[in-house]
Amino acid sequence: MFDSDSYTHDSISLRGAGIVAVTQPKTGARFTMDSLLLADFCRAKPRDRILEPGAGTGIIALLLAKKHPHSHITAVELQPAEAELCRRNMAENGLDGRITLIVQDIATLKKTLKPPLFDIIVANPPFTAWRSGRISPSIERQTARHDQRAPLTAWLNLQILLKNRGRYCLVFPAGRTAELMSLLRENKLEPKRLRFVHPGDGKPAYLVLIEAVKSAGIGLEVMPPLIIHETDGGYTSEMKQIYSLP
Repeated sequence: MFDSDSYTHDSISLRGAGIVAVTQPKTGARFTMDSLLLADFCRAKPRDRILEPGAGTGIIALLLAKKHPHSHITAVELQPAEAELCRRNMAENGLDGRITLIVQDIATLKKTLKPPLFDIIVANPPFTAWRSGRISPSIERQTARHDQRAPLTAWLNLQILLKNRGRYCLVFPAGRTAELMSLLRENKLEPKRLRFVHPGDGKPAYLVLIEAVKSAGIGLEVMPPLIIHETDGGYTSEMKQIYSLP
């Protein structure tokens, strides 16, 4: 199934995690830089229990398992084909003992898992409201990028699975930062660490990375902006560090 011309076999390098091998479709639901930046942004303590809803082929769960070898990750994926790829990637990287895969809709997850269980939730939720923007012909990509099945509120409602003072890390479009922060607070998640991602110096931010803490007091650290590209189109020195490039 996975050796056909429909799949690629990629090696991804991230600081602190080393190299991860990933099998994913050539077209459709493929991971992007968003997931890699989120995995780098997420800070875990030894033995933290981490939940990743909407895991796809497992790139974030794989990177976090390698980066934090004493943590245990629960990855949740709705689509059977994506879940099977995630399972294969876990085995190929020797991480099937460190990652638990649940094939389930996140909307019903609270009925399966008894709270509070987790120290961290890390999520790359769908960016686009259903029936707005361009709709991909790929069902898998529709589910990954549009919130037809689970709007943002459904993702944030998962905070019930967090321990008190647990952390919720997300990546989201920068233009929806105000909306995201409002919804985080409605769900008892106080934004504590924020970083905007810019494609180049002097260009508007297109992503925001946020860490919110459950039932925390007010106080926000706004980190220096993350710039992706130099003026010549190459990666900045920090991006090279993130990707462990020379």
